[in-house]
Amino acid sequence: MEITRHPLAGADTDQELGDLPADEALIGRLTRSFARFLPQGSVLAERFYERLFERHPELRRLFPEDLSEQRAKLLASLTWVIGHLQQPEKVRSKLLEMGRRHVAYGVQREHYPLVVAALVNAMGTVAGSDWSADLEADWLAALQLISERMCEAHNEVPPVNAKSHPTGYVVHGDGSARS
Repeated sequence: MEITRHPLAGADTDQELGDLPADEALIGRLTRSFARFLPQGSVLAERFYERLFERHPELRRLFPEDLSEQRAKLLASLTWVIGHLQQPEKVRSKLLEMGRRHVAYGVQREHYPLVVAALVNAMGTVAGSDWSADLEADWLAALQLISERMCEAHNEVPPVNAKSHPTGYVVHGDGSARS
């Protein structure tokens, strides 16, 4: 059995694991399963936001009223990441860039696990009988690693300001928000 690395493993893992190859079987499973989601992409995005806001209504304020563009961005981002799993440095760079934008929107580190759980749940719903415990584990690990990369931006981005926050509020260090 060959030892491999997750294709979304971070740069910190590179030092520990050296030149271990990416897990090609995992890349194949993620790519094939995502290809099955794409024809139902709009349903997947709708289910994701429904789940997220049902379980965490406090997050709704971070999103625009009309979610059409947001749904398209979600699918485009997932499509891009899955399409570039063979290029880990490119993916890491893109995810860090996305993380920076999300920090500017007011996203907090503790929001990422909520998003991961809602997205995995939506994927399972959309996949139906094609969903399995193994596929759920693959996606859960992949989405957790994606969120970890995006969270790295919290280490470098200054606090949110009123110009970049969609609500027009300044989020202060004590967690309060005032206009």
